[in-house]
Amino acid sequence: MIQPNPAELFARLAHELPRELHEHLVVVGSLAAAYAFRVQLEHRGVKTKDADLVIHPAGDIGSCAAMAERLRNGGWTQHPDYPAGNSADVPADQLPAIRLFPPDSHDYFVEFLNLPEKGQTEAKKWIPLTVHGGFYGLPSFRFQGLTAYRPLRSEEGISYAMPATMALANLLSHPTVGTARMSGMIEGREILRSAKDLGRVLALAHLCTRDELEAWLEPWRGALAESFPDTWPDLAKQAGTGLRELLEDATALEEAHHTCRVGLLSGQDVSVDNLRFTGKRIIADLLEPLAAG
Repeated sequence: MIQPNPAELFARLAHELPRELHEHLVVVGSLAAAYAFRVQLEHRGVKTKDADLVIHPAGDIGSCAAMAERLRNGGWTQHPDYPAGNSADVPADQLPAIRLFPPDSHDYFVEFLNLPEKGQTEAKKWIPLTVHGGFYGLPSFRFQGLTAYRPLRSEEGISYAMPATMALANLLSHPTVGTARMSGMIEGREILRSAKDLGRVLALAHLCTRDELEAWLEPWRGALAESFPDTWPDLAKQAGTGLRELLEDATALEEAHHTCRVGLLSGQDVSVDNLRFTGKRIIADLLEPLAAG
């Protein structure tokens, strides 16, 4: 796998995605995290070929389909490992997601994610979509909308999610450590889904100074109030339950450490104890004030 510099990959996205689509996209996930901390990470490559794109406005499935169609007509191709479904009768959660390679390159691919509508209660909802004569499933994660709150603008002209809102979305997505595991291996190991996502929270926080981390509280409150106007106080109280459980579970925390060590914190010489300390700092500086209102 190539490990492109995140700024270089943002530049490619800006060049290869039609300019009229830029205002409807927010980059999230590994690429957004690596770009946000590109200075601290000393321009190291990002270990992903996947550029996750949240499409907005929320619930505008027609625009999402039109955007994917626009790319297909421009020479973008569906990832061969995830071929289009051939029947509208297949349940949406059994259809492939939209994963498109740019014309004439397999260096990276974009994956479409739907911005959920306010009020979505399902943790993950699949929406059927027809693009270029094939059938796809568009995933909509309940807390993904938080990442579209006040996105940052890259130097290359593509928006990306704040580390703060990506961290909050991951915290709320895992109220417990649970037993679900990643479908693929991470550097040769099976990993709990919660360990991977909560490990990302710890990695993002570890790369922040104390002042930068404390500054997460204001966008946390704003994003929750905007995305969940009726239930945000309850969600604020629940946000730290999974992280607290992770910090008390030696096996799960070690798995989180593994994902950090081979991922965002590669080369940082970060120990399990370092991550535990960071987790306690998140609880004291952010989660407790958030729960207090």
